Parts: sequence; structure tokens; C-alpha cells
Amino acid sequence: MNSKKLHIAILASPGLGHLIPVLVIGNRLATHHDAKVTVLVIKTSTSAAESQILSLASGPNVEILEIPPPDISHLVDANTKVVARICIMVREALPGVRSAIAGMKDQPDIFIGDLFCTEAFPMAAELNMPKYLYIASNAWFSALQWYTPVLHDEIVGQYVDQTEPLKIPGCKSVRPEDVVDPMLDRNDQVYREYLRVGVEFSWADGILINTWEDLEPVTLEAFRKYEYFTPPVYPIGPFTRPAENYGQKSELMEWLDKQPSESVLYVSFGSGGTLSADQLKELAWGLELSQKRFIWVVRPPAERSDESFFTSGSGPDGSPDFFPEGFLGRTKNIGQIVPQWAPQRQNATMLTEELGVAVRPKVLPTKKVVDRKEIEEMVRTIMESSEEGKAIRDKVRKVKASGENATKAGGSSYVAMNDFLKDVQIRLKSSLAT
Repeated sequence: MNSKKLHIAILASPGLGHLIPVLVIGNRLATHHDAKVTVLVIKTSTSAAESQILSLASGPNVEILEIPPPDISHLVDANTKVVARICIMVREALPGVRSAIAGMKDQPDIFIGDLFCTEAFPMAAELNMPKYLYIASNAWFSALQWYTPVLHDEIVGQYVDQTEPLKIPGCKSVRPEDVVDPMLDRNDQVYREYLRVGVEFSWADGILINTWEDLEPVTLEAFRKYEYFTPPVYPIGPFTRPAENYGQKSELMEWLDKQPSESVLYVSFGSGGTLSADQLKELAWGLELSQKRFIWVVRPPAERSDESFFTSGSGPDGSPDFFPEGFLGRTKNIGQIVPQWAPQRQNATMLTEELGVAVRPKVLPTKKVVDRKEIEEMVRTIMESSEEGKAIRDKVRKVKASGENATKAGGSSYVAMNDFLKDVQIRLKSSLAT
């Protein structure tokens, strides 16, 4: 290596939901750790959003290398789930990835793949690169996928039909109804892909996770304590996407700036939080009845197969039919609705456009619908000056401060990142010696 910059190749799974976290960690390594980073992007479409993000991401020490999208139309059909499609796309793109890396004038020193790129690890080994897995989610999610091969052998029948929680050594157990989407049907191709990825965790030389010690101490301790969980884990987060400035402040941000401090509730259920139409309606009622300010990131109900739900309202007032009639009008002064397509749904949309097939979301097995009164009471509890509400807000402030401190010099994630880079140097020196 001599004195040249450490050159890191990072492979992102297809779709914005995977590309953005990879770009964030890539920029952190380049900016704070003086590395040269090449991000390999498996293209899925020519969407304006993806093109804009890629154009903004490149810099003096971050290079974007686009891999042509492979044709997988002969490998999938209308019933192939999104995660399975992503895995298949990565698999089919690997020859192009290998050629791109082999053709670089400045060969990368190490390889990092995100969650669905574990099949690239043998390629990295062939090219004599230490190989690491980057998981942009939390440690508990990682523990479930990591341990699924054991659960697969221990449990008979569908996970969702079990009467007892799924036990993971040293970690909080998982209720059967809370398993992730790929675990809903053990007979489906997507489960086989999910299971394979869990097995291939062990192929990595180390696992980087977007979490920090104070947030998940129990799970992270389990990773260190139990022999099953190898290789070593480096909790290096939290990484958050910086707020881009495109030259003009959005109407949403202008509205938010006008509200009193800590007076707005942000409602979002993340990339896996698709709700039923009934639950969305109850949530809308609960927010309205609370009369508290809110920003609600709304996604299509689980029963919908497209994203026209927000733009082609079929309710009497022109609003989506899962909203109470007149909801948008009655809450226009206290609430802001933001249509949002989660990363998985973005991937589904891109793949659907390319392959000409329909992607139908699966209705998840869930508990009873939480009614509007319960939601109203919880919103009031959080937002009003009750003792319980104060305690919740204080805890949030402490978690926020803890996350900020973790990445500062001397913080737990700062130390973990340096430990990871030390491991890289040791492996590179060992490789040179042999």
C-alpha cells in the first residue's frame, strides 16, 4: 500500500433505498478517514431522483461507477417478491462488477458490500481484497437475519404460526407476528434468498452496522459473547443522510419553521411499515382528534398494488378513500401530509417498469387494528406536558445526544470505526507478507 490513500470499493444493491446509505458511509470514510472511495452502483432505471443523487454524490475522493442493469426477465415472474428480485439482480450483475473492479487503474484495497451483496464476497476474495458487510439497519434486525439459518433448522412449519417467541441467543426474542416480510412464507423464493444471505454473513471479515453502543448494548454484547456470531461486528453509526440544499426551501420546511419548538409530531413507519387501509383511517382519525400538529409520511395501504392512491383520490372530497371524508380540509392548518414511497416500493416500481410485470404487496398478518381513541391518547401523552410525556421526550433527547456523541472523537462509534480500519491494515499487511 505504501503511503497512498486506502482505496475502498463499496457495492450498493439496486434501488435508492440501498444506494443512499452506501453513499452516506462512503462520504464519511472519504471525508473523516481520508480514504478514496469507489461506489459501484447497479443501475435499475434512469429515474431523475437517482440521477440527481448520483450527480451530487461524486467528489474529489468519491467516485461513482455505474454497472449496467442485467436482464433478469427470464428469471422472475409476477409472483417474485422485491427482495428476491434485488438478490437476483445482484447475482446477475456480478460479472460486470468484477470486470469493473479488475479494470480500475488504482485497484481497491478492500471491498464492502451492503446487505444483499454477500454473493460478491467470493469475488472479493479472488481479487485478494478483505471483505466487509455493511448493514444500514440496526443490530437487532441484523441478529434476526444472522440467526435465521438456526431457526430454519429448529422450527417446523411457518414462523408466523408459532405460539412462542423466536429466541435469539443474548437478544430480545422476536414475536412470530413481527417477523420480517421474507420470513412470512418459508416456501417462497424470497425466503430462500433471505436465508442464504443469513448464511453468508459468516463469509465477511467483519460486519459494519449503522448503530451505536448506547442504543443497543444488549444485542451488541450478544454478538461479542456468543460464538455463533462471527465475524466481529463494528457498530459505527448513526449515519444520517444530510439535508440537501437545492437552492429553495420546500413548502414543508417553511411551514415547519413557523411552528413552535417541539410542537410537531413526526409520523413515519419506515421502509417496512406498510399499514392496512383500516389502520390508516384510524390513524388519521387519531391525529385529527388529538388536535396536535403533525407531519405524516403516508405510504400506500398494504392492499394497494400501485402508488396512485394519493394522486387519484376517490373519496367524496377528492382525497384518498382510506382517509376520513374531509380529513385533509379539517387538518390543513395543523398537519402536513407527505406521500412517501419506501425504498422497497421504489425498488418495486423501478423493477416493474423495467420488466413489465406487476409487483403485488403482501398483506401482513397483524394484530387487531389500533383504534382512533388509543392513538389520540398516545399522541396527547407524547405532546402534552404530562409526566409521562416529559419522560418520553427526555429519553428521545438523551438518545439523540448519545448518537451525536458516539461519532465524535473518542466516542464509541468513532473508536469502532478506527478498530475496523486497524483490522483492514492488519489484513492488508498479512496479505503482503504472504
